[in-house]
Amino acid sequence: MKKTTSRLLISSSKNEADIHYLCGVRPPEGAVLIKSGKKIYLLVSAMESGRMRRTVRQNVTVISPDQLGIKPGKNLSQWIQKLLKEKQLSSVEISGDFPVGVADSLRRAGVKIHIIKQPPCPRREVKSADEIKAIRQSQRAAVEAMKAAIQQIASARISRDEMLVCGKTMLTSEKVRATICHTLLDFDCAAEETIVASGMLSADPHERGTGPLQAGQPIVIDIFPRSGKTGYWGDITRTVCRGPASAALKKQYNAVKAAQAAQLKMLKAGVWTDTVHRTGAQLMESRGFKTKTINGVAQGFIHGSGHGVGLEIHEAPRVSPANHQKLRAGHIITVEPGLYYPSIGGVRIEDTVLITEDGYKMLCSCPKKLEI
Repeated sequence: MKKTTSRLLISSSKNEADIHYLCGVRPPEGAVLIKSGKKIYLLVSAMESGRMRRTVRQNVTVISPDQLGIKPGKNLSQWIQKLLKEKQLSSVEISGDFPVGVADSLRRAGVKIHIIKQPPCPRREVKSADEIKAIRQSQRAAVEAMKAAIQQIASARISRDEMLVCGKTMLTSEKVRATICHTLLDFDCAAEETIVASGMLSADPHERGTGPLQAGQPIVIDIFPRSGKTGYWGDITRTVCRGPASAALKKQYNAVKAAQAAQLKMLKAGVWTDTVHRTGAQLMESRGFKTKTINGVAQGFIHGSGHGVGLEIHEAPRVSPANHQKLRAGHIITVEPGLYYPSIGGVRIEDTVLITEDGYKMLCSCPKKLEI
């Protein structure tokens, strides 16, 4: 076999996005990809081979087990061994999370295994024109779903006991989520784990929310849909309050809104990601919003300021205190400062933007208003 080293990937939740990026189509589970120089080989089951051949990029060769003379019942490592032998490849590079059992089988078969830290597709960070278009379409779907959700909450009447009511029934987190899901379907998008969290539940950043919605309480709505056609994501968060908000909630909201505005203002190629985060954190702290842990509960600004968006909802670059990285033109990131206190609730405002050489572009705008 040739001594050429090639990158080996097995389709899973860990690297589905990388295979999608290389092939131009979302891979089926259990697909095997070998990238050798400019050549890409995608090994899929006979059932999937026809569809894959019609949809992959021109530089991708789709191979089914029967083409390699593999009989039914052979395991994945035997598939890989046969493909490597067919292409005269003697060694492969894998990531640290590659299945151990498969790697051991390949070693026993004489294949040299090299574990490397470099991601398979470092170019994924900087988006092409087609990728920007795809993410913008998903973001547009997210914005339309957000508008529908806010309109539903705004149209609810407030009962004597401060509950939100639509018609003769109480408005709940579940009903607003249903409205969001139905709106996204019109854009061929779907979202899981959509957040509609009210009151004290909103003080937990990843709490989905449940039950009746109340007037005068913060309602955090976080929508992150994925396009069924392109596989690219969008991401947006708004915090609203039906009826008058308390002075404490208004102060908290205004601090988050000001922090996001300050972070957006500084965005451009060459700016450090941790500097963006620190700018927002320091502004909110200067307004009296401390980040600390009380009785085992983290409070304040307890997460990063953003993340990359693309074929994964959370990808590089991270906008956080732990990531010292320069932003580049073509990065698409979220900007989402937030404050969380059990005594008041949570506030988060999030937009998805494209970094340019001298600033940023909002992929799709959406109003920011607390009281509705």
